[in-house]
Amino acid sequence: MRKVAFALLLILGLSLFAWPALGAEGYSEKLEQNYVVHWDGSADIKFVTTYYGPPDMVNKTKESIIKMGLENATNMFVQQEVQALSQQGLTLVNATGEILGYNSTGPLVMIVTGKVLNFAKYYSYDGVWEIDLDLLRVNELSQIDPTKLNQSFDFDNYYVITLPEGAKIKKLPPEYQQESQGSYVFIKVNATGDTVKIHSHIHLTANVTMEDLNRLYGSPQAFVIQYTGRKGTEGNYTTWVLNIYNNVTVGKDTTVLDTVDEYLEPKSYINYLKLQIMSQGEENIIKSIYQSYEKSFQQQGVEIKDWNITLENVNSTKPLIVRLHWVLANYTKYSNGVYTYTYDPTLGLNNIPTLNRIDAEINQSVITKITLPDGSKFTQIPKDIDLEVNGSKVIMKVEKVSDNEIVIKSQVFIRYGMKKEDYSAMMAKVPTQLEFKYTLTEKSNGGICGPALIVGLAVVPLILYRRRR
Repeated sequence: MRKVAFALLLILGLSLFAWPALGAEGYSEKLEQNYVVHWDGSADIKFVTTYYGPPDMVNKTKESIIKMGLENATNMFVQQEVQALSQQGLTLVNATGEILGYNSTGPLVMIVTGKVLNFAKYYSYDGVWEIDLDLLRVNELSQIDPTKLNQSFDFDNYYVITLPEGAKIKKLPPEYQQESQGSYVFIKVNATGDTVKIHSHIHLTANVTMEDLNRLYGSPQAFVIQYTGRKGTEGNYTTWVLNIYNNVTVGKDTTVLDTVDEYLEPKSYINYLKLQIMSQGEENIIKSIYQSYEKSFQQQGVEIKDWNITLENVNSTKPLIVRLHWVLANYTKYSNGVYTYTYDPTLGLNNIPTLNRIDAEINQSVITKITLPDGSKFTQIPKDIDLEVNGSKVIMKVEKVSDNEIVIKSQVFIRYGMKKEDYSAMMAKVPTQLEFKYTLTEKSNGGICGPALIVGLAVVPLILYRRRR
């Protein structure tokens, strides 16, 4: 019961106030959020949340407020609002609070005012401002499983956003409506001049099922207000930089694969990885990396003859480096006297999940050198790729050093703020499989079977960021 109550109180924003028992009546609140937006992206805000039920939860919260004192309770409430917005990537300053109805039999009302510094974001990618709104309360509802609580939920939400003077609205959130077995959600939008008014409502019955939730929320989309009028300055955003160097030496019976993964950005994430390595121990991390590769090799029928993995710069401020050395047998794709190496010029970055924009800058480079035995030669080399879309690009260039040696240089750079439709259209033009073909002086067991084992098995995924709002 305490676990369920805590989950509900996280939604209420009252977890510091009380641990009331859950009543039979459903949870009900009305949220009113008013924003006055400025050209620097900040917004003066006033949030008014009215809690109607369940009555026992509201009443016990009132008792806690009286017991701890109104001033202390108000300060705690304000700090919770600051923390909640911080988790969404927003900064609330000059915050003040007010609690009403705590000494009456009516609903409990909590008010917070202040300034959110980074409410609207400017994207130089296409010169627009955007406000990204969680109109369906996904961030909060994702903290609980309503299907297991036997409790109805009713969220009635009203948003008033006043844009800066002279702003020209380019895009409004789409209206939305879904219903399933008595549960429903809807969004209604109205704009007059520089003011946007939005009403959203979420009602979940006490017997809501996962199938109902999938129907209500099964079409994820971004609810964004987009406007122009003045140029702005892009705020802080995450930059991901990873360099990979592969050296593939094809022998008569084995293939030697040497890989260096160099993690450069973001510094905060690299430092987190180093702390994980230090806390878990390098031997355990290396074992985990080996097991990951071993599983992939086994799935392709590749035998590991020898291996070595080392970690560098764990205890320094330099980039984290992972060196991998493999001696492999049966690492081959052979047909009719020709070996084929399949290469992915998207570097595995062709399907980054996003609802609206790429909310980070991504820069990944891979250099792969392939050396065949003397007398062997490459018989088919794909054409170079040089694709650019408004600063984002996919590049693959092949240098033929000799008949038996090539160097593939690839880069995928995705600009911060790239629109989803532009990103999808760019990646749709790039094949995920290009074939390099070669022959050997005599049939061997040392050919190359594919790029996934060369490019796609870094120690950690490159893209591990979330949308901030």
